[in-house]
Amino acid sequence: MNAKQRTILFLIADTGAGHRSAANAIRNALHLISQQEQDEWLQRSDAEAGSEEKQAPPPHYNVEIVDVFEEYSRFPLREFVKLYGPAIRYNPKLYGDVFHLSNRVGTVTAVNTMTTPLLLNGLKRLIISVQPDIIVSIHPMINHVTIRALRSLGLKIPFLTVVTDLVSVHHFWLAEGADGYILPTEEAKKLYLERGLDPKRMHVLGMPIDPKFSRPIASKEELRQKFGLTPGLPVILLVGGGDGAGGLQTAVKAISQARLPVQLLVVTGRNKRLYANLQRTRTRLHVPAQIFGFVDNMPELMHAADVLITKAGPGTICEALACNLPLILSGYVPGQEEGNVDFVVQNGVGVLALDPRTLVNELRKLIKPGSKVLQQRLENAKALSRPEASFDIARCILSYIPANQEMDPWESPQWLRRQRHLTERLRSAVRLRPLSARFPHTLLKNPATRRSTQTHDLSDISDVWETNKRK
Repeated sequence: MNAKQRTILFLIADTGAGHRSAANAIRNALHLISQQEQDEWLQRSDAEAGSEEKQAPPPHYNVEIVDVFEEYSRFPLREFVKLYGPAIRYNPKLYGDVFHLSNRVGTVTAVNTMTTPLLLNGLKRLIISVQPDIIVSIHPMINHVTIRALRSLGLKIPFLTVVTDLVSVHHFWLAEGADGYILPTEEAKKLYLERGLDPKRMHVLGMPIDPKFSRPIASKEELRQKFGLTPGLPVILLVGGGDGAGGLQTAVKAISQARLPVQLLVVTGRNKRLYANLQRTRTRLHVPAQIFGFVDNMPELMHAADVLITKAGPGTICEALACNLPLILSGYVPGQEEGNVDFVVQNGVGVLALDPRTLVNELRKLIKPGSKVLQQRLENAKALSRPEASFDIARCILSYIPANQEMDPWESPQWLRRQRHLTERLRSAVRLRPLSARFPHTLLKNPATRRSTQTHDLSDISDVWETNKRK
């Protein structure tokens, strides 16, 4: 018996690193769940080797993660969303003002009216070419247009929204018409209910973080030995997010000038200039420090540390909680991350320290031998953490996929009839689908291939394929 394949399409935008990180975390959880299902099925098959009736194998999960704005939107929308990074870095107050002014139903409706024509047809082509069994959005500005695209195509495909803002849930997130809404916190649940959405479609499951944060790991002593840290000296981890923002250099300088009895692990992310500056000045610091760029072993660094200093990004906060790590927030994005600060402070797992003096004073409280403040925050973090959230979210997503193969919307008579009414450009996406079995997936993402499909001449794809074969 052949295993079925289920395709899960994640819609994201690379405005910051958080949306892709959340999608990757759920994808990794799906991979582990699939492995477990396959192992359990093999064990049952071995036990039932002599039986005439055998269970069908579990499905394989094909996960597609697509930056919708970058790959399928039109100018100027594609360029507009790229302003997010510069805005929060160089004029965060303006970004906060825009966030608050747009966080109302009327503004959301107006923005959707302007942006939908720049994205709708591209999104339709994406859906038709991938032919997913379920669609999951992990970006607020994609939700309304995806619901409209599915209705326009007449497809009954489950559509879910995974909210990745802990508290400050913008109106863009909660588009009416989704089949399910996965929320990270009770505070987000309250806003959801206030907006009059169906309670039966709501799932409060936590923030998706990489499954590595829930797996067994070496002891703190072993990890400190691995990183060459001094035994008995408190370890402070400083993280600025994927782009290395959040006042890292100021925090490092303040700790050094205070000559605190600590050692530092500093992660600068993708900020190469900050990494170079800190490496150049590291020997002049009054505290031992190790400087890292972008890392893929954050669970080890967090478990080796005693305190985390970071900006108020939701992913980093939840990763710290999963490692039972108390927080000092050194900054936040106005509007979007204001609620995250309240979440940390009100739940007693950390404080906000916007100036160097406050940061140093708060750090002194935590590194004091036998600190009761530290112990209380550790207990609060343990009670608040949800290290298995990605698995819970992955299972929730799978529960929305129809189990009966006969319910496949792409094989239904309604969809086959619907194809006759599609525009020629959308029909080209339908014709492209059978080629995916013949041509490599990387080729179908080749810019030359994409241009060929947009001009409806699929024979050009064969030319690209033959050229690549000869190379």
